[in-house]
Amino acid sequence: MKDKKILLVVLITVFLGLVIYNTTIPNTPKPKEPEKIIIPVSEVVEYNYEDYFNNLKNTYGNNDIVAVVQIPNVLEEVVVQTSDNDYYLKHDIHHNYDDNGTSFLDYRNKIRESKKLLIYGHSDPYGILPFVKLTNYNDKKFMEDNPYIYIIDKDGKREYEVFSSYIETKDFDYVNLESFSGLTYKEHLDKLRKKSFVKHDIELNDDSKVLILQTCSFDERVSAKTKFQIVVAKEVDNN
Repeated sequence: MKDKKILLVVLITVFLGLVIYNTTIPNTPKPKEPEKIIIPVSEVVEYNYEDYFNNLKNTYGNNDIVAVVQIPNVLEEVVVQTSDNDYYLKHDIHHNYDDNGTSFLDYRNKIRESKKLLIYGHSDPYGILPFVKLTNYNDKKFMEDNPYIYIIDKDGKREYEVFSSYIETKDFDYVNLESFSGLTYKEHLDKLRKKSFVKHDIELNDDSKVLILQTCSFDERVSAKTKFQIVVAKEVDNN
């Protein structure tokens, strides 16, 4: 009788473990390998970024292309922008319906004028989609080895230094462009820095221009159903 009770407890434990696993790992279909950027940024001839982007638009057949986001040896993705933040959640760069979507710039942003740029991209629990690599910034060594993110547009190339990486579950104030829940802009940036898993001192002020990359998080250490990986970087003034 005692052996039967022990067996019953083991079976119940295994069952509960499977239930918890299935509720914390989303039932997300495995995505196909994403299309590589057709014209690498390395092919840009100095002072010829406008021609490069015209070629990109012609090659992909998409006039919504506004930038390329590049983390050397990590990812290089075309970024599009349209009149809302919904269309490219479910469409690829060729305008075909696709659950994997396309990396896109917030419709409220102006690529050269906005003080805060917001770029969104899908992720997956299988490590296939490019933006899933952003989770590596939660590791100190990775951030030290890959401190810079580049935004290339028709007017040139800008460098951003990563200073914060964290998983957000409920405070989505980072997407605000003008009002920051009673905080000044600098206080808002300091708040984003304090959330980081990896501490990185960098001077921030009310004139700092920043880049924020957002993707879904599948980190099992965070139990929330809705969670996003956030990476924040400050534009480096290279004159």
